[in-house]
Amino acid sequence: MSDTTAGPAAAHRRIVLLGAAGTVGRWYRTHLTGAGDTVTTAGLSAGTDHDEDVRIPSAGLRSAVAAADEVVLALPEDVAAACLPWLAESARPEAVIVSTCSVQLPLFEAASELGFRPRLRGVNPMFSPTLPSRGQSVVVIAPESASGADPHVSRLSARLGAGSMTVSVMDPAGHDAAMSVLQALPHAAILSFVDALLAAPVDVAALMRIAPPPARTLAALACRILAAPPEIYWDIQRANAEGSARRKELMSSLQGLDSLVDADRAAGFHAALASAAEQLGPYAAEGAQECQDLFELIQRRRTARQTGADSSPGTAPTVVGTRTDPTEEQPGDR
Repeated sequence: MSDTTAGPAAAHRRIVLLGAAGTVGRWYRTHLTGAGDTVTTAGLSAGTDHDEDVRIPSAGLRSAVAAADEVVLALPEDVAAACLPWLAESARPEAVIVSTCSVQLPLFEAASELGFRPRLRGVNPMFSPTLPSRGQSVVVIAPESASGADPHVSRLSARLGAGSMTVSVMDPAGHDAAMSVLQALPHAAILSFVDALLAAPVDVAALMRIAPPPARTLAALACRILAAPPEIYWDIQRANAEGSARRKELMSSLQGLDSLVDADRAAGFHAALASAAEQLGPYAAEGAQECQDLFELIQRRRTARQTGADSSPGTAPTVVGTRTDPTEEQPGDR
């Protein structure tokens, strides 16, 4: 066992961190445990206190959980679900179980079916933990029945706030609905774009040599997905029950655009754009400026490479996460 020194001083707590060696597990330890906490780590890594598959816990790991105030599931959705039955048997009723999954409702529903005695809460960083956390958004998840004075939500929110992160509290269903829009939908659009790009009867190298900023941005987003373990993005699409509806809405939108163009309905196209800008409200102007800043950055990098000022050729994607343990949650765009 070892003590972490991250975060403001807090009452001594005993924490078991499952999936501790993964990037999300390390992020949780840095930002959501304190100097007074005793942290026991577990996962398929030689650097953990319990080097084992957390789905098949040893007597030692069960004993650590039985004494814990908090058990963290820094695990993929299916692995976290597989741990619930033995956690229901081993964890104290006073303990809190914290899930870092991108999809939360199935876990909460499974816990309810098991008659889960510990309290289940969730924390979802809305960014890859490989990025700086300051200024980033994090969602804390709690059942609707948990009041605003819930001590676990308050503690998690306070520690995240102390790290200059923006905290939103959502119930599991609301969280998953939001994630279907903010994760499943954009990832599906990006993957569809790169699929169509590669199917085009034009050489990819030639396309990227002349690609304007919008195309380069979409290609860059696709490359970030392709550089990460595919399990991350498969889980985001598969595990969210509302993902299917978002993908169908995306297909319907493309069909609507196709119909407008085929019918030469410029007025309908203009009206659709005006309606979208109105519905976006103040973000329409803010987003346009963010896009301008991004495009200027892309152009600066292209110019630097062309003039030899940039030593990095940028011809291959950087791998942002390599899954060495399938039971640990790894980084992605979230």
